[in-house]
Amino acid sequence: MNILILTPDRVGSTLLQRVITLYMNTMQLDENVINLHELANGIEYYYSDIFNDYVLGKPGNGVGGSGEWGYYQSLPEIVELLNKVTHYKTSRLAHYHLVRRKDSILDQTNFYNYLNDNFYIIACQRENVFEHALSWGINAATNTLNVYTHNEKINLYSQMYNDKITIPKESFIVYLEAYRDYIQWTATYFNVNSFFVYEKHMNDIEQYISTLDIFSNTDISGWNDMFGMSWKDWNKCHRLLSDLSFGSTMKYLENQSDSKLPLVQQVSNSLPLAEQKFLNDNGMLYIKSTMRINELVDNKILVSGVPIKLQTLVEKKMLIKNFAECLQWYDEWANVNGYPMAEPSEIVNDAIKELEYWYENVPTKLKMLASNCG
Repeated sequence: MNILILTPDRVGSTLLQRVITLYMNTMQLDENVINLHELANGIEYYYSDIFNDYVLGKPGNGVGGSGEWGYYQSLPEIVELLNKVTHYKTSRLAHYHLVRRKDSILDQTNFYNYLNDNFYIIACQRENVFEHALSWGINAATNTLNVYTHNEKINLYSQMYNDKITIPKESFIVYLEAYRDYIQWTATYFNVNSFFVYEKHMNDIEQYISTLDIFSNTDISGWNDMFGMSWKDWNKCHRLLSDLSFGSTMKYLENQSDSKLPLVQQVSNSLPLAEQKFLNDNGMLYIKSTMRINELVDNKILVSGVPIKLQTLVEKKMLIKNFAECLQWYDEWANVNGYPMAEPSEIVNDAIKELEYWYENVPTKLKMLASNCG
């Protein structure tokens, strides 16, 4: 019942490990389950008053140790720590961390063999590698992989919606090649039990988790059973409360000190009426559910809450000045590296489908932007 998620990041891997951990905590298992997030940048062994036992956790956040995340543990030391506890672990391994660590090939191979023998391995992938690279381009401007609170997202991205960004060609190609190398890495070193393909599985993540063969003999409660609302409705609330697609994003920040309304309320008031009604209908259940999830964070079962959806493809179009140029660079790279070239009509259709998933009634403004994504 140990689960490892392989990732290049920007593929939903953090959300996946958090949600799997939530599901596993409702199962009748013979051991407790703790989410460790990334294995390669620090884990701590400490005594938990919650479990009355020694467990593993992430440095800081009240678990003791140095409190720092970093590459201060050798791969054999990480294996030794994993072997010291009996509880189940959900975690991830990001390819770029292993690249940066520069461990010996022998240590890496032994580490991968240990993980293959002791973890159910899920490899995350993207069908739309073009959008994956765009996500990394936005990340370069914020230096933030995920956000977990609505104020954090509003404060981090409002300026960007106003000023826009330009992604350098050299950086864009680096993101594409990093994804290609990640795919080769997973194929070379791991016995992958399941592939989580963002475009296929993210919107119906409950179905994906329930069909994992590691859970074939286990009763699984649905999100609605746990929280009284569907995963889709909860996640829509999670995104809408800091949806920056409408209104003047700079106005939110400028009014922050003067307005009597909290930032989140200012943003939600700018949403179309159908989305405001959706939040009014589902808001209380969302708040209660989120409070229960945060209890697991407080108890060190989760490293953080569930990350908030950052941007749709249409929002990436809004943010990136040289979106069309990036698309041209992707096609040139794809042609050389054996990846499918981007079909403009498919990009537009995918952008519209994504909007239809997130909105009760897709606003005309966003439909028009979607039609220009190709």
